[in-house]
Amino acid sequence: MESMTYTINDTQVVVLESELDAMAVTELRPLFEKLSLHGGNVLADISDVHFIDSSGIGALVFLYKRLIMNGHQLALICGPGQPHDLLEMLHIDKVIPCHDSVKAYMRTRGMMAAAS
Repeated sequence: MESMTYTINDTQVVVLESELDAMAVTELRPLFEKLSLHGGNVLADISDVHFIDSSGIGALVFLYKRLIMNGHQLALICGPGQPHDLLEMLHIDKVIPCHDSVKAYMRTRGMMAAAS
C-alpha cells in the first residue's frame, strides 16, 4: 500500500490508496505506530481507498484509541463507496468524524474561513 504524509498546522495528514486490508495493515503498522505518537491530531484521507476489511477497521480504531489516550483526535476524509458504507454500518463514523475533503476538515477545525 502506498501512502503519503504531510502536515497542516499541527495535524498530520496521511493519504492512503487502494485497499486497506490485512496485507496493507501489515505494511502500514510502523506508520500507524509513528502517527499514534504524533504530538497533534491525525487526518487519514481514505477517499481513494476502494476496499476496507476488518483489519483496516481495526487499524483505524487502534490509531483512534492511541491518539485519544494522548489527548489528540483522529478524523477521516471519506468519499462514497464501500469504506464509507462500512464505517457507517458499524457506526464508527459516529466516533471518528468523516469529512468530504481536507478543506471541509479544515473548516470544522477553524483553520480557514468558510467560503461566502
